[in-house]
Amino acid sequence: MPTFAGAIHIFAILDAKNRPGYDTGVRTQRRALYLLVTAFSAAVLYGSTYQQFRFFSLDRPGGAADAIHYVEMARGVLPTDPEVRHYRWMTPAAAHLVEPLAYQIAGDKELSIRLAFYLVNFAFSLVTCVALFRLLQAMSYSPLVALLGGCAFATSRVTVLVTATPLVDAAYFCAIAFVVCLTVEKRAVALALVMPVLVLTKETIIPFLLLPFLTEMRKAPAIWAGLAAAVVAFVISGQVVEGQYLGERASITATIFTHAGDFGLTARRLLTLSGIHDLQNGFFLLLPLSGIGAWLNARHHYHDVPLVVTATVPIAFGLALLSGNTGRMFFAAFPAVIAYALIALEPVARSSGELARACDEN
Repeated sequence: MPTFAGAIHIFAILDAKNRPGYDTGVRTQRRALYLLVTAFSAAVLYGSTYQQFRFFSLDRPGGAADAIHYVEMARGVLPTDPEVRHYRWMTPAAAHLVEPLAYQIAGDKELSIRLAFYLVNFAFSLVTCVALFRLLQAMSYSPLVALLGGCAFATSRVTVLVTATPLVDAAYFCAIAFVVCLTVEKRAVALALVMPVLVLTKETIIPFLLLPFLTEMRKAPAIWAGLAAAVVAFVISGQVVEGQYLGERASITATIFTHAGDFGLTARRLLTLSGIHDLQNGFFLLLPLSGIGAWLNARHHYHDVPLVVTATVPIAFGLALLSGNTGRMFFAAFPAVIAYALIALEPVARSSGELARACDEN
């Protein structure tokens, strides 16, 4: 609590200094702000994920059964099943590069590979926290409220799972944050440059790469070039993977049709208490709060939440229905859910900031 209170105090001061009329070096102040955001996010993320990492076992992966497959990939074991998971090679490849260092720290074969994944996923999730903070600031949220949004992401059940276990979704969520943030900031060239890299995190990022085309950025030649480069990178990556594939020839289209056959069953399950729980368990109370925030924003227009942000909800919901993994897949809507939830919480955060400033003045 003292640490959190101190952080509120510091961010309140920075918020005050960020207002017009305060004579200070804007660039230096902004660097200090992001340094604090990074440090605080790392502290929260470590505190929320370490226990999951410590007690996770590859012998009993539970809801993270895919972790066994990704560990095999990181160790150079070629895939033998017809699923499309082996296209998601970026995180396992990074873990493979980090594993020698992890082994020097852990001194145990299984612990070292889990530590390697943890370090890689931790880095991705930390970048996501900072990108989310930047996105919220671009939508005129105060630094204190934007920090609260990053904490909401860092402490989510889904974030804890995908960060602390050998999964690939941390990179996927990081890619979503990059696409949405750069689109809101209208940085067409930067987004075009990273598109070919983002598409390699997980194939479900593809619908999100189309988000810039909902904005005026669709007129920018760089965006079209970036999307074309992403398609080429994805196809080449797929061909390389298929060349090493030991089982049946992998087909994303076939996998989509297979999942589509269960679409109706998944949709009907969402009408049950169990289905509703699975859908919202990654957000918990943030989901109903986001509904309240959306209603408040529609009435009073506290923040301009761009279409590119709200569009993450139908995309994530569609992917959740298609995959059947409603909890983890729907969490891809975190930019919109957290943004609207903060609108419901903003009066409380604003009061805390004003209290911290009053204490500073006294």
